[in-house]
Amino acid sequence: MRLFTASPNQRRTVYFSLVAFLVFFPLGIMAYKLFVLDYPLAGLIPAVSYSTDVTMQVTGHGDDMMLRTYLPRSDFRQTVTEEANASGAFTLTFENDGLNRVGVWRGERVTGTHTLHYTYTAQGTHVRYVIPDHLEIPQVYPAGLKEYLASEEGVPVSDPLIAQTTAQLFPKGKPTILEAVTTIHRFLQDQFANRDFSGYTDALTALKLREASCNGKSRLFVALARKMNLPARLVGGVVMESGSKRTSHQWVEVYVNGHWVPFDTINNHYMELPANFLTLYYGDQVLFRHSTNVNFQYHFNMNKRLVPKREVQNKLRDSVLNIFNLYDVFQRIGISANLLKIILMIPFGALVVVIFRNVVGMETFGTFLPALIASAARETGLVWGLLAFFTIILVCSFVRRALDWLHLLHSPKMGIMLTLVVLIILGLTVLGVNLSLFDLAHVSLFPIAIMAITAERFAIMEAEQGLGKAMKIMLATLVVITACYVVMDSLFLQSLVLAFQELLLVLIALNLWLGKWVGMRLTEFLRFRYLILRGEEVK
Repeated sequence: MRLFTASPNQRRTVYFSLVAFLVFFPLGIMAYKLFVLDYPLAGLIPAVSYSTDVTMQVTGHGDDMMLRTYLPRSDFRQTVTEEANASGAFTLTFENDGLNRVGVWRGERVTGTHTLHYTYTAQGTHVRYVIPDHLEIPQVYPAGLKEYLASEEGVPVSDPLIAQTTAQLFPKGKPTILEAVTTIHRFLQDQFANRDFSGYTDALTALKLREASCNGKSRLFVALARKMNLPARLVGGVVMESGSKRTSHQWVEVYVNGHWVPFDTINNHYMELPANFLTLYYGDQVLFRHSTNVNFQYHFNMNKRLVPKREVQNKLRDSVLNIFNLYDVFQRIGISANLLKIILMIPFGALVVVIFRNVVGMETFGTFLPALIASAARETGLVWGLLAFFTIILVCSFVRRALDWLHLLHSPKMGIMLTLVVLIILGLTVLGVNLSLFDLAHVSLFPIAIMAITAERFAIMEAEQGLGKAMKIMLATLVVITACYVVMDSLFLQSLVLAFQELLLVLIALNLWLGKWVGMRLTEFLRFRYLILRGEEVK
């Protein structure tokens, strides 16, 4: 008995009806979200956050050891979540130092090299201020602001050179607040060169050299502002961006009419602060302090992530009409929005594979292996992901050929291959950590079982069809992995699918359309192009 028997016309009708439904139904849901739930598109697009790993490496010689650094805290402009500590034999305590939050690690009789990790996810908000042009500089401030008007080490407000400079900047007398901060900002931005000094630079040194790094320019800004009777303070933090870095950053805040207004004369941020600026501490502080006679190194390792906007999520959660909010469902079971993004982007990678196989005509190892590898490579980066994949496949295929020589049964042989993949991944992870190649260390996220199966396929193809054929398909696989990575790593697509998960139905429609592909593949056209073009000439 045959199931689903139908005439060609009936199948054609069902096919086009299904494709139309899978296109227009998601568009209807998108319209429902935008117009019924009354949320603008800009509000539904996720915000950017940064997963940060503060890696500290210390080497002790048998003495007790102390290490302290400033840690971020949530406020009106930034949100810090998912904090975790991994410090081995060291114990972590938290202290409050005025406005600052301090993490203190202590270890007893520390010998050898130890690596400490403190991780968190930070999300910032871009802020911009407008100072009315009529505001006069106050003569008196509340007692709590007295410290932000005084001289301190590195900020000699009462020095004659500071007084001389302010007199030159404001020859017509006392300016308004807007005139004062604008003049100081332009003076430091336009007449001082940016220099990447790693050492300490006080305000006077920066003024005399007419060049400085962020800390020298910021101290001079504070000194000039305080001289004009404007409360000002230093702010330390990091500029969040994907990658590994050792540099922190410093900027200035000036107290104006109840608000601390930011200025950054290195990056020309005037009365504004970008969303990727993370505040770690206030005041003229040293970011890291540790016991003497120890070797110490640190890195900030950051990865950009997309997360739902908090204010929109609160509205979605309270709406009785909302039936499409996957964010809330995943949060209820303790799964991060980052994992949701990975799951939602895999079908896009699969579509890329389908296009390369059915339209371009490129053969790869595994039907959807490139999409899975590209998904795992988002943690390692494309280059390290491709190198790790290539290394694992070649080493395992060589071992597989050696196992064939021993005439082992298939299941034990695959068990050995699986274990070997695990060992190689662990080895690459350890190598990445020891060489501070933290992107490579994330190779542990590669799909282990699929890697073992792919290595076996490579070895079989090499034995049956030759090394050339196996390497050709390996190269094609690497090309498709790269294409999948580019598509799946697109912030535009990630934002779109996180806001409108119903677009996955459109992907099904595209696969249905590609399933009827009867045209010539690109590789076939390239192979027979002379015959095809010659045939056209004959016509």
